[in-house]
Amino acid sequence: MAVVLRSSSDLVYLPDHGFVGEDGAIRILPQLSRQIRRLDISHNLLGSTGIKTLFLGLQHLRMRYSTPDDLWGLRQINLGTNGITDEGLECVLGYAKKDVCMREVLLQANQIELRKNLTSIIHSLNSSNLTSLSLTNNKTLLPSSLSTLFLSLDSPNLQKLYLSACNITPSLTDSITNFLRSPRSRPLDLLELNGNSLGADSVTKIIDTIESHNFNLKQLGLLANDIKPDLSLFPNFDPSQFTSPEECMDRRTEERILNYQVHERLPSLLLRNRNLTKRTQKAALKCLPIARILLNASPKSVDRIAEEVMNDISNERKMENMEGFNLLGLPEEILYLIIKHCSEDSEALSENQFIGLIHEAKDEGSLKRRWNVLRERKMKVKWVEDVDEVVIGLKEEWLKRGKWDKWELDKYPEENGDVIVEMNGVGQLRLD
Repeated sequence: MAVVLRSSSDLVYLPDHGFVGEDGAIRILPQLSRQIRRLDISHNLLGSTGIKTLFLGLQHLRMRYSTPDDLWGLRQINLGTNGITDEGLECVLGYAKKDVCMREVLLQANQIELRKNLTSIIHSLNSSNLTSLSLTNNKTLLPSSLSTLFLSLDSPNLQKLYLSACNITPSLTDSITNFLRSPRSRPLDLLELNGNSLGADSVTKIIDTIESHNFNLKQLGLLANDIKPDLSLFPNFDPSQFTSPEECMDRRTEERILNYQVHERLPSLLLRNRNLTKRTQKAALKCLPIARILLNASPKSVDRIAEEVMNDISNERKMENMEGFNLLGLPEEILYLIIKHCSEDSEALSENQFIGLIHEAKDEGSLKRRWNVLRERKMKVKWVEDVDEVVIGLKEEWLKRGKWDKWELDKYPEENGDVIVEMNGVGQLRLD
């Protein structure tokens, strides 16, 4: 069967090719050469058995294609609509935990319940380098297991989580809001909850949480979340008719609330979060070079100052030429305030972020290490036009490693508790 390659040569595109079970997986593996980094095998019938065979084969390919200087692995794999169950999901995430290259896994429209091996699944997700996971349209997901997922999700790398059309009901509202209130949600940029049955009250509570506690999420999908009746319980139900005028009124009220919350209130909050992210990153990048200069330069010694004064007097220089301000002789606490205000946005960095930046600036070897990494990556670039991308990528890595990539609160609320949130302020700096 022919392999269809799309415009990019790193993609093998094989949806709806009739791959079934173990035999189907064995037929897929020979198509994966060393340059392949993306695989789309959606709309087949591999099932969990075929998935286990496929990922066992990927382990062997990873060992065969990897070199000491260049690890091989798929960055993205689309396994949508393959009849995958919990056993298959555990296998996929178990592999992702070991493969540092794997970034995106799409598992939409399968038969995942999160009933079995939930602890192992969550542990693998938290330990992996995945930045994107899609469980969209897995209508069999158990509410209790989803609650546990939100309670235990603590992945430092996961940026996008897709849970649209998963029959999520108001019973999960507290689990979702507690997660969004906690620092565990900090890495997440996107959360898709479209096409569920949260209802107006739950949608409002989630957006309330974004407004008061979550300053990192940049995309939140809450479309089509009116509470839908379970029509399987009413086989003769006619959706074109309502049981009473009161029900019509309730539905119209819910629609108005959802329309306001999702289309008017939410976009402004997400825009706020994007602007706060830009402020934080800009302040960190401006502070660092100034901090390196002020904290690492050597002030003149007393003996050196006295010697210069005596030389000036002996040479009969004018006294105004002797005047000057010994900036480097100021106490460190004053230098910290100068550094913070030189960012032109003294409240953009939280206390912990600023302390981390000061430690980074004082580390005289950090600049040399960054320069060596930049030089090594530039040597691997084939085209001059790609140098700028290398510089930008290194800058983004630095911001993320130091946690200067996102706005932070000086104090997070305790989960399941009420704590007053403190916004970033100048405050008193402590370097313990």
